[in-house]
Amino acid sequence: MATVGVRAGLSIDHLVTVDRGARFDQLGGPGLYGTLGARLVEGTSTSLFASLPADDNRFAVLFADLGVDVRYCQTVPKVPRVWILNAREGRRIVAISTPGGVEIEGGTAVGDKDDEGELMYPPTEFYQQLDALFESSPVDAPRPEHPITVGIDPHQIPLRTEGFGYVERVTPPGSVLLPSRVHLLLLDRDPRRAARELAARTGGPVVARLDTEGMYIVSSNRNWSVRDSAVNVVETTGAGDSSAAAIVSALAIGADLVTAARFGASVARLALSGWGHSGLLRSKPLTAPLNNIESKQEL
Repeated sequence: MATVGVRAGLSIDHLVTVDRGARFDQLGGPGLYGTLGARLVEGTSTSLFASLPADDNRFAVLFADLGVDVRYCQTVPKVPRVWILNAREGRRIVAISTPGGVEIEGGTAVGDKDDEGELMYPPTEFYQQLDALFESSPVDAPRPEHPITVGIDPHQIPLRTEGFGYVERVTPPGSVLLPSRVHLLLLDRDPRRAARELAARTGGPVVARLDTEGMYIVSSNRNWSVRDSAVNVVETTGAGDSSAAAIVSALAIGADLVTAARFGASVARLALSGWGHSGLLRSKPLTAPLNNIESKQEL
């Protein structure tokens, strides 16, 4: 059994999708979606480092029901509340309360912080138990004390201001980068070219999440694409975080990079099948990628 850590924020979300309706007061945040995605790979257990709200016990109840280790979480009075607005023209995240640990377009650089504004880091014991780590929107490099698989989902705001230098700063040797299309377009108008440049600069693999175009994998000796021909999109929130964490989990149990990306696409399909995190609760952990997810070597 491989233990996969997730370090990411939680939020309470109001979800609105044009022509499909809305859902209010939904559990959310990359910490939730990353944890649910990571646990959907058979052979893994999950440990979360996040801020749990004292004013809403739904997170704690859900994690307890699923067997998620929350020993290292910190209790805070409340977590951010945000509007997530989806339309054909794009997606926007708008804060209702002060953000912390979530990525908000047009905002300032944020991360898990205490009341004095200092960044909070997991205790040594959190890292010691891990075989792999999923880091969402880091503002600094993770600090494991022994070699583990690390997946980095970049932070949009410092990426916008620092460019490639930000990614090089927060990516430990041997990590896998998991950028979205939005991340890559901040670096180059061609997201695939940006993914190749990231791989060249960091010396590690990149799994680019390109929405309807599937995933684009840049490895040391060849590139691949992964596509899902059977996905049905109900609502998109959380698909990126959950699929990225599933890739890390698959790598933790020994999957090769392409198979790990196919696990990630499988979990994305589950996330997209329902509002919020509901689709991620409908499946038992996967022993193999779902059907109709194809991989192809790129020229």
